[in-house]
Amino acid sequence: MDNFLQVVQDCDNFPYPEDPVYDNRTSTLWKFYLPDDDRPHGLLTDDIVHAMPWTPDFDIIPEPEKQVRLRRPAGPDWQAQCTRVLAHQMNRAREFGVFPELGRTRGEMFPIVGARFPVAIDRSEFSMWGIIGQGVHMTVYSRTVTGYQFWIPQRNPNKKTYPGLLDNAVAGGMAIGETPWQCLVREAEEEAGMTAARVQSDARAAGTVTWLNVSDVRASGPVGLINPGVLFVYDMEMGEEEVLRPVDQDIWQFHRMGVESVKQALLDGRFKPSSGAVMLDFLIRHGLLTAEQEPDYAEIVARLHRKLPLPCGP
Repeated sequence: MDNFLQVVQDCDNFPYPEDPVYDNRTSTLWKFYLPDDDRPHGLLTDDIVHAMPWTPDFDIIPEPEKQVRLRRPAGPDWQAQCTRVLAHQMNRAREFGVFPELGRTRGEMFPIVGARFPVAIDRSEFSMWGIIGQGVHMTVYSRTVTGYQFWIPQRNPNKKTYPGLLDNAVAGGMAIGETPWQCLVREAEEEAGMTAARVQSDARAAGTVTWLNVSDVRASGPVGLINPGVLFVYDMEMGEEEVLRPVDQDIWQFHRMGVESVKQALLDGRFKPSSGAVMLDFLIRHGLLTAEQEPDYAEIVARLHRKLPLPCGP
């Protein structure tokens, strides 16, 4: 990559309204609706909608606006049934074998962000529906006599998604019913061996990073899926003498990197796209990348906080 704006564009790569191709691109997408809610909660591609073996639980409306509507299930507990209906639909897709990349269920239920009642879909499936993915990422660093030093994990080369790329020290998706803080505490223990007390003492909330991504081969699933994302970002400062080591098999090794090494790794495309965006956000917030150094500074800051076309709250 030639500049840091391209690092952001690697993650936030869906056209903006002022782009000449925006209208053509959005016209190919199907909006997904939940019962009794006039706001869309997902963006499906033509390929997914046409291949899906739809059950009678859904209305597929091609005109005047492409819509996939989950019908309101019968009975007083219809809200609780919506999660089961979605699971049944995806199990049917597996039975028909229409999505070879889908694989087995993960047993991790992700919420449909912005829904007015609790409803979830398995982690392996939510990208196909273009639902907002929520997660937490934390940057861990030390301040030394030579400047900032970062603990940067490298993903396992055998990992299915984004193998071998660099990540943030703690990163993970939020499960249904989980708050960002609860997710951070859980992931910090699982990935970096940190205690809840340590996270409570030293982690600092630092806002969000958002994007609208079109998937490519690095994500391992079907290419071209729409992936809106919201990451709750945190910072943690550690002592210069402290060391992070991998706890689970998702991380191959931790690298200790200075500011210039991190910047070069970003430009070399060595970071997972969303993690690169979070890393850039940290550099900007801490004055390590400034307007004097970066001609696209204002656009980079704006692109790190994109307003999403789907609701982020009820």
